[in-house]
Amino acid sequence: MTTMWTRQAIDAAIDRRAQERSGVSAGLLELDDHPGRRLLDGAKLTGVTATAWQRASAELAALWTVFEAYQQVLDRVSALRGGPKTRLGDRELAALADLLTGRSVALPRQAVPFERRGLLDPASTQDLLTLDEAVQSMTRTYEVVKKVAVEAEDAWNRLLEPLDELKARVHTARGTADAVGTGTDPVFARLAGIEAQTADLRRRALSDPLGLVAGDGPGSPARVDRLGAELAAVQTELDQALSARAEFDTRLAGIEDVILLIAQAEAEAETVRADVLSKIAAPRLPPASAAAAHLRTKVAALRRERSGQSWTLLGRNLSALEKNSRVILENAHKRVAQVRAPLERRDELRGLLEAYRARAARHGVAESPRLVAAFRAAHDLLWSAPCDLSAAEYAVRGYQAAVGAALPSRS
Repeated sequence: MTTMWTRQAIDAAIDRRAQERSGVSAGLLELDDHPGRRLLDGAKLTGVTATAWQRASAELAALWTVFEAYQQVLDRVSALRGGPKTRLGDRELAALADLLTGRSVALPRQAVPFERRGLLDPASTQDLLTLDEAVQSMTRTYEVVKKVAVEAEDAWNRLLEPLDELKARVHTARGTADAVGTGTDPVFARLAGIEAQTADLRRRALSDPLGLVAGDGPGSPARVDRLGAELAAVQTELDQALSARAEFDTRLAGIEDVILLIAQAEAEAETVRADVLSKIAAPRLPPASAAAAHLRTKVAALRRERSGQSWTLLGRNLSALEKNSRVILENAHKRVAQVRAPLERRDELRGLLEAYRARAARHGVAESPRLVAAFRAAHDLLWSAPCDLSAAEYAVRGYQAAVGAALPSRS
């Protein structure tokens, strides 16, 4: 038994479909204006992105086909319904109900290839959908196309922003290289390689963003990061070369100032060494250093190389010599302290012995025969030359123990 629709039910269904139509139209317009879809339409795509967009484009074309047929049905519904005061008879109500609920959305006929047809099969077929089925079909297709557009835009953003930054850094490095001057140093070939790779990666990022962001391939974000690290090393070498070219004499003079301080520290260490050897028996001292003389030969070599070597090599050598000279100066000061350490330990033991003697005197036990003998044994060792530090330290510990034993009990 066929259910008859009332005018109120028909009008309610028409209103719902009108709202639905507005939503579908807005969604399709938004998709049409999406940056990712526009980029995909305008770019010369390759690889994974080309395949994905080819399929999505076919889906998008099919979506618009369904939408046009869907709109034609709703236009027919609107025309048949007429105005709010138009009277609707049973025939009009039935026709409207059939359009709203039946398979009224007629898609264009599709030819059936000859090889797929039987003898009695038609040469073409036509799909008929309900309005609900049409909306469901458009929704599924919309999500497929939107996914490709969004993923492509995200991939472009992930790739192009760091690549544009890398391109700007390459441009800066090229300017530095031009300021340094040409040469056969490998750093120039490394820069040229980075330039070529950056340009190639950018072309590939524009044509196949989806392919590049997948995995850790030669154009992935991780590869871009590694290329950026390589460029940073190249930029450092070029900066060193440019600085060397502009400040060579000034920086070399600075190294010579440091060498002078190293020579002074070495001379001080040897003066202290002689004093220690005369006052301390068999001290353990670090070997003497001739770093200042060695560094002076390095400075002389750099001066000679200035006219024959590339500024990149001179820059590396100059920076290395600056760093090494600072480290050597620090070590030279440490060596002075190490050479002086036996004398400082002897003086420390002398002070400790006197402190314990004063403590014993405060308690009236300093003149006991045992303490007097222990004190004299330690004192003779510490005030003799050369001083046997090991024996003196042992004697001082003995005096400490004797003082501790002689003090009155606190219990």
